[in-house]
Amino acid sequence: MGSTDLSWTEFFNVVDGKNRSSDTFYQGINAATGEKLWDVPVASKQDTEDAILAARHAFKSWSAKPFEERRTILKKLGEGLKPYLDDFEELLLKESAKPRIFARGEVDSACVEGLEYWLSQSLPEQTLQEPDRKVVLKYVPLGVVAAILPWNFPLGQANMKFLPALLAGNTVIIKPSPFTPYSALKVVEIAQKFLPPGVLQVLGGDDKLGPWLVAHPGVDKISFTGSVATGKKIMEAASKTLKRVTLELGGNDACIICPDVDVDGIASQLVFGAFFNTGQICTATKRIYIHQDIYPQMLAALQKATDDLSTGDPTQKGVMIGPLQNKMQYDKVKTLYKESNLDEGFSGKGFYLKPTIVDSPPESSKLMLEEQMGPIVPTQSWTDEADVVARANDSSMGLGGSIWTKDPERAQRLADGLETGSVFINSSPKTSIKIPFSGHKESGIGVEAGSTAMLAYCNQKAFHYFG
Repeated sequence: MGSTDLSWTEFFNVVDGKNRSSDTFYQGINAATGEKLWDVPVASKQDTEDAILAARHAFKSWSAKPFEERRTILKKLGEGLKPYLDDFEELLLKESAKPRIFARGEVDSACVEGLEYWLSQSLPEQTLQEPDRKVVLKYVPLGVVAAILPWNFPLGQANMKFLPALLAGNTVIIKPSPFTPYSALKVVEIAQKFLPPGVLQVLGGDDKLGPWLVAHPGVDKISFTGSVATGKKIMEAASKTLKRVTLELGGNDACIICPDVDVDGIASQLVFGAFFNTGQICTATKRIYIHQDIYPQMLAALQKATDDLSTGDPTQKGVMIGPLQNKMQYDKVKTLYKESNLDEGFSGKGFYLKPTIVDSPPESSKLMLEEQMGPIVPTQSWTDEADVVARANDSSMGLGGSIWTKDPERAQRLADGLETGSVFINSSPKTSIKIPFSGHKESGIGVEAGSTAMLAYCNQKAFHYFG
């Protein structure tokens, strides 16, 4: 790695501005090789109490700073991260085992583009004039935020949560996934050079840590990205103290392909939409509905584009498909291959599975009903618009979807019918830090990214002026 002023093989929890170790440790796994990575300290109940106390103390002075002063401090943090971009890329290659092109993309999105975007944002203020008074509406920070991260984007998710929360005046405790703890631990360690103690902290831990944070009365907000099942548990536990919650949960995103498309021209884009990050992304295409008039041609084109994907060692140039990030997910996705009577396609070290298109599985199959989060996607045919929209909506989840057609009116009609937070028309799913992202139904509560995301870390306050 390039930088020498910081160890990239030692990792710590960060409490009240100081690195903190533990009596017990766990290790992540390099999913490409099966080898154990570095020790991570397991946060104790006392570590949790200390971090919350420090965050509450720091909130008093951090929230009192003028908005522009917080912006200036975070801008210095952004400049301070730039010398470590290559280090983060190498770290992500090991902890998440995503192909190099996607690891670098995550680093640049989190530490360059995303940071620049958040630093361009401001909190709105509105003045209302009533007959007997003037009212000024402002947004004020909530307090202590616990950010609970998923394993698929460990650096991107960390920065996407803590940057708007800190800019709004909150203090933040990050809990990374135990599968991919390293990037979040290191970015918070670096941040201590620029932020006052207690403003941004990080705790790695076991299954006890998340419930401790969610139940604690000293935490005011939970921002969680992960599974629907865990999101429901968090919401239930948070209700006991009426914590604010943002829940960005799973998806079973449908893609509807109309008969007027350029079959060969869009096949590679469709495959990218399904298998980006080895399919381990909530917005990946999970079900593909192809009009029956072009079904054989489209299926053949999809299979060819899938076969053309380079699969293997994520550190090598040109590789597009790496391993599943962890054994838990690997074992789960393997059951979908077995249900479909398919060969997994790999043997030896690493959690590799062959990218696969499944032709016309039963509607009742797990592959159709559940979020795969892996390199396997089903296709089915359709003939009637109302029917295919109903099938696409026949899910408890409603995160995203996509429509492919040359007919703008048809595209809008189909898109209007989808019960989802995002619809991508004539494109594979492509989210942006600049665009609000939310789920309908069981895919989540609240909004991340975009110009309104900072408001999720605030309360609105009305000032009434008489006379």
